[in-house]
Amino acid sequence: MRSVSKHEVVWDTASKICYNVSMTKDPAPIYQSETRVIPENVKVEKIILEWSAPSRPYKVRSREFYTTILSIAFLLGVILLLLKEFLLIGVIMAFAFLSYVLATFKPDDAKHQITTSGIRTDGKLYEWTKLTNFWLKKQWDQEVIICKTVTAIPGVILLVVDHSKRENILKAIGDKIPLVKPSDSFVDRASSWLGNKIPLETK
Repeated sequence: MRSVSKHEVVWDTASKICYNVSMTKDPAPIYQSETRVIPENVKVEKIILEWSAPSRPYKVRSREFYTTILSIAFLLGVILLLLKEFLLIGVIMAFAFLSYVLATFKPDDAKHQITTSGIRTDGKLYEWTKLTNFWLKKQWDQEVIICKTVTAIPGVILLVVDHSKRENILKAIGDKIPLVKPSDSFVDRASSWLGNKIPLETK
């Protein structure tokens, strides 16, 4: 068994102290009374950790991406037109338009807060009791935390990770809900297979 040096013990202790100080010592209350001091026995939501990040993963696309999307949509549209599947043509066109919009417009930054009551993203609170688990996903050069909700809507919430606060973010969420990644659904597997077989742009 490897012996632990004095420097390693000091470093480990210092790291734990820094984490405890930054994460648990005097969290800032979100609500401030405009009249009188709030009694100590009243539970007030307090911020444990906060950061700002794009509201969704984003990647700058090349001209090849748009050309490929348009070509696929046009080809499928012609085939469906011959089959007189007008409803599916509308679905294909809507999907192509959505892909164009998401790829063209860079998302705004969202403010995320881990609090004693739950997770706040852009001011909306998702209470810990309404969240079941979370997992990590790599999308392009960004890491995303996906939190599953009890209700079908929204189903999941996405938090783009600030790499400088990654460890503290995972610890703060992991203290409240478990890190459990569900099995990939049929749609996930189909999307992955299609993306590998028909890339929309060269890397």
